[in-house]
Amino acid sequence: MSSTKLHLKETPAERRERDLRRARKAAKKRRRQTPEDTSSDETGPSSSRKRHHTSSEPTNDGYPYVFFDEDEDAYGPPPPPPTASHRAHKPDYDRIQAELEEARFREKMFGAMEEDERLDSLESRLNDYAHIPRRWRGGGMDRMDDELGIEPGMMEEEDYAEWVREGMWRRKHAAEFEEQERKKAERAARKARERAIRDETKRMEREEEEGRRRRRRSKERRRAVEAREWYDARWKELLGPSAGTESSLHFADIPWPIHPPELSSRRARGLTMDDLTTEAISAFLLTQDDSEAGKKERKEKLRETMLRFHPDKFEGRILKLVVEVEREPVMEAVGIVVRSVSGLMGEGK
Repeated sequence: MSSTKLHLKETPAERRERDLRRARKAAKKRRRQTPEDTSSDETGPSSSRKRHHTSSEPTNDGYPYVFFDEDEDAYGPPPPPPTASHRAHKPDYDRIQAELEEARFREKMFGAMEEDERLDSLESRLNDYAHIPRRWRGGGMDRMDDELGIEPGMMEEEDYAEWVREGMWRRKHAAEFEEQERKKAERAARKARERAIRDETKRMEREEEEGRRRRRRSKERRRAVEAREWYDARWKELLGPSAGTESSLHFADIPWPIHPPELSSRRARGLTMDDLTTEAISAFLLTQDDSEAGKKERKEKLRETMLRFHPDKFEGRILKLVVEVEREPVMEAVGIVVRSVSGLMGEGK
């Protein structure tokens, strides 16, 4: 049964002693490899080997090598056999000790610098937004920075000092601060209510105005439909056999192709030739339908109006029904209608 070697944790003194032994061995090895040392060439390649197992055969110098693998990590390779050059040159242990202490000092300094950098980085991350937890606050500090959106870590020195003074005042005058906050909240709530009332009033006014516009458009559409129905019915009546020959028509009794303001009071309205404009005639006769059916209806409506108000035909069929004093203005108005309709027909081509 093989024995297991027990490895104990080395003390600082043992480590220094081991470092010193390693330094001595390294110095001996460097001297052995200098040009003055000729004995190293005679020993052959066996002297540069780092690891060997137990051998009972002697070397050129007569020393057997007895190395153990488990001790090599702790103590390094074994020293070479002593030679004349090794005995002649004594190593400088003070210099070696100074170098070891300098190396350990530099290692400690580098470790301390790395630790400082790590702590500085951690502190900067923790102080990105430093604030007092709400559960640790008291008095008026419970809303000290959350509501104001303050980030103490981003403040200048004067701003931070002012912020601290304000916090101290709030803690000392907690009741007064609470009263100020209550009044501020009341003012904000009152302004919010007033703003809501204004918004609701504006909304209701907009809805009322939109309702009035809808009712007005509906009334205008209804009046337009009634006006067109009266216009067509009146022309059928004038062109029918029951029109008669009595001269009783006035200017306002003629079914002109425009929207009268009020169907029931055309005579009182005082309809004149100034009302017979191209825009009024187009709005009465034509629609905004740009489809093929709409274009066809447009042509038919303009052609029908042109036939009704053709001067020769109008004079032979309708003018005799107009009172004598109004025949001249009626024929002048007929000319205006014909010219307007002719222009609309030209635009539609």
